Amino acid sequence: MELNEQPSWLANWQPQPTNHHSGPRVAPKPAAQPEPAKPKANFQGFIIPERWPCDNGARREPVLDADLGRVVRYVGWKKCMRCGKWFFSEDVARLRMCHETSATGVLGCRRKDVDYDLL
Repeated sequence: MELNEQPSWLANWQPQPTNHHSGPRVAPKPAAQPEPAKPKANFQGFIIPERWPCDNGARREPVLDADLGRVVRYVGWKKCMRCGKWFFSEDVARLRMCHETSATGVLGCRRKDVDYDLL
């Protein structure tokens, strides 16, 4: 038998179908779900999330600039630094006192008749 010649058993060999898998079983990928519709921007070009029930400040949502896709500010529930009531803040970093349209409907600590910059 020469070096390049195949043995007769190897020349006649055909792969047989098997019932086992040689590798680990992988779960099939789930079907692609359609992406939820993106919220539309308001007349100023901002995407502002809807107000949600009071969650004691656990959730903060970004306000996005629709043109640039950047975060402008964050909104969420915040505790008034003067009276301690929960109110929905349109900017949790800057607005720290409750205003006239607070959740309780009572006149808030941050009234329009007082100029806080002069205090």
